[in-house]
Amino acid sequence: MLDEPTSGVCVLLPLTFVAGAWLTDAFRRCSGSPRMLNGKMCASTTRYADGNKGACGCGPSSGDNQFPWTKSAYLASANQALFDCKGATWCGEACGRCVKLTTTGGFVPAQGTGTAAGQTKVFMIANLCPVTQIPGNPNWCNQTGTNGINQYGYGWRFSLENGDNQISGMGWDNPEVTWEWANCDLGNLQDARTPTYYMYKQCECRGYGKRKG
Repeated sequence: MLDEPTSGVCVLLPLTFVAGAWLTDAFRRCSGSPRMLNGKMCASTTRYADGNKGACGCGPSSGDNQFPWTKSAYLASANQALFDCKGATWCGEACGRCVKLTTTGGFVPAQGTGTAAGQTKVFMIANLCPVTQIPGNPNWCNQTGTNGINQYGYGWRFSLENGDNQISGMGWDNPEVTWEWANCDLGNLQDARTPTYYMYKQCECRGYGKRKG
């Protein structure tokens, strides 16, 4: 069972690599515009824990609380261009899809610390990282269209659910990662904290995004 991108997800096409500070950045392993590593797409990451059901509705229909399993699951919020190419902020085309994130050993200075390279986990996209964030904070998610990058040169960004300290507990402190589409069920076999497609059927946006079964 392959997990191919849907037409509603904006995936940037690699642009020509550029000379300059990004190529000589000793703290980051990815380079170019957007940043890439060995032909794979790179992303910046952060973590969050707000207790809400998120933009894919993974919580009871009444109220804004999340399901108990989502607190400790490997869930990710994606930047707008990845969450939904057409700009939807609820039930985006990426809802319920999974991505495999692999640490590069790099990080953004002053925004995290180094994490050993080669650590891989599979996350389900269940939320949106909005373009507009808290004033004064780095805007990680302001990529637009199919060739946008954020202020750190990344075309993609994931904020990872840390409600049960699942991210900080494994030593991930906003690492730079490569990412690729993955199969949620296979990811769950490797680590039960990756939600399955059946679990996504509990979410309000189950008729959108992955559209499994």
